[in-house]
Amino acid sequence: MDGIFAALADPATRDVYLAACFTVMVVPIIAIALWYHAAIDKSPGGRALMKRQNEIGVSRNPVFALRILVDALRMGRDVKAGLYGEQPRRMQRQVWAMIGAWVVALVVMFGILIWADAVNHSTG
Repeated sequence: MDGIFAALADPATRDVYLAACFTVMVVPIIAIALWYHAAIDKSPGGRALMKRQNEIGVSRNPVFALRILVDALRMGRDVKAGLYGEQPRRMQRQVWAMIGAWVVALVVMFGILIWADAVNHSTG
């Protein structure tokens, strides 16, 4: 670990590592969204789910945002119950697994950076 701390003490290396952290924060979510939207329309249940989602819409108004959140939670529950068929249900599990792996990767990457900063600032 000392080698990592020493490497991240160099500002250029730290900046490259920080850029990698931000890349891992953004790129997987974009990839998951693109994959999801391309694959969900391949089944009648997925098309019905997307139709329901589009009917709900979006809003910046806090009152409507709460209603939208409740509707989203209901849709998630309905997908989990198999109301839209097996393909959306399987995709929901896959997305949760991918998001879980993404969160772990972010915690590890940013955790190393925070830890290295703490070690380097306490010794320097």
